[in-house]
Amino acid sequence: MRKTLALCLTTLLLILTTHAQASVQAAEAAALSWLASIDSGEYQQAWEAASPLLKTPLSIAMLERTVSLSRRGLGAAQARRRVRVSQYTSMPGAPKRDYAEFTFQTRFENKPNVIEVVTPHLENGTWRVSGYYIQ
Repeated sequence: MRKTLALCLTTLLLILTTHAQASVQAAEAAALSWLASIDSGEYQQAWEAASPLLKTPLSIAMLERTVSLSRRGLGAAQARRRVRVSQYTSMPGAPKRDYAEFTFQTRFENKPNVIEVVTPHLENGTWRVSGYYIQ
């Protein structure tokens, strides 16, 4: 009986861990895809792929202006490395959902050590970026 219970618990933990890893990977893929659009100046593509939480307060032009101002003088993005991921079920001023906050160390052409934070959230089964800032 104990062996069966232990086996069931081990299997359940393995399934939950695998699901959590897949979820983080999907969220990171969405964040990186969104950043690739921003990096290449495809602001309309980034805006269309973004969450309504980002799109509602920001037009495409406002998104471009905001990102351009925050990246002013940095030059082109050359490399990006994830340094942290945190998962939440709520964010200030946002509805309760699944959120992932990715912190990347990014090397730009004119500044080699910049911290970018991208927050996608799970919306109807799809991860969409709802926040971005540079520290």
